[in-house]
Amino acid sequence: MQASDVHESSLRRASPSSARRWLATLAAIVCAGLAPAAQAAPRGHTKSDRLDAFVIGSSSVGQSLGRIIERELEGRGYEVRRKGVSSAGLSRPDHRDMQKLIEDLPISHKTAAVFVYLGVNDAQAIWLRPRERGPSGREYLPWSDQRWSGLYTERARQLVERICQRGARHAFLVLPVDVKRARLQQRLERIRKLQARAVTGTSCGVALVTKGDVQSFSDDESPLRRRDGFHLTQQGAEVVWERIRAKTVAALRRQRPRASSARAASATAATHVTVASGATEAGEAAVATSGRRAELDALVARMLGQGDEDE
Repeated sequence: MQASDVHESSLRRASPSSARRWLATLAAIVCAGLAPAAQAAPRGHTKSDRLDAFVIGSSSVGQSLGRIIERELEGRGYEVRRKGVSSAGLSRPDHRDMQKLIEDLPISHKTAAVFVYLGVNDAQAIWLRPRERGPSGREYLPWSDQRWSGLYTERARQLVERICQRGARHAFLVLPVDVKRARLQQRLERIRKLQARAVTGTSCGVALVTKGDVQSFSDDESPLRRRDGFHLTQQGAEVVWERIRAKTVAALRRQRPRASSARAASATAATHVTVASGATEAGEAAVATSGRRAELDALVARMLGQGDEDE
């Protein structure tokens, strides 16, 4: 007797309700066998699935300004690490080397953004690295030297571009805030222009303009700066964040592809990719079963890169 005869005779003897239950069980077994990749997909978001973000820079990052940026990023679902270093900048790498600080961060393709705040400590002579020194061998380039601006711009550009090369989707350079000290404020205006110029020569840099508080410094009832004149109070940091929030949020949103783009990538790669909150969890599970993870990662990276140009 054939197996089909056994199934058919069993169905004839069984009641209609029993037959339906038997067929439902068989269908469930078949469906389970056809979708092993779906069982391997992650069931939900975990801490390790979240995109990360970094906030790094001078002492203001360790105070109100850095805390507010960290708070806002965490509220949007990012895993945030923050590091404020006293006297950090680009003019004196012999004292605080920002390039090294960036290299020490675990920036990767899972990094949604890196926020860098520096500049208030940079209005001084530049310490020259050995390779930057000319035949004279002098170690410092004065603030008044005509070459100062070009060298500072290049250092800022290299710093931001290195973040991009490490895999970050956005490198936000937060330009120096307004300060109460008139001479320092004048020098910072030069530094702001140079930093903004440097960002335009990078592949993922975004300049965030913070200035606009000078007219409010005389209001003693709601001070925006601490007694030193350049560190922000809590209220001052809130005001600055509101000034840069729209551009920041718009840039972060642009890193997520539309659903139609995700479907197009699925068809091209012959696998299913689910892009949620900038992650590719289901896509990674499918690629693990098909052995084509590298190919899909490259495709998704190109897809995520579309539309990420600065405003």
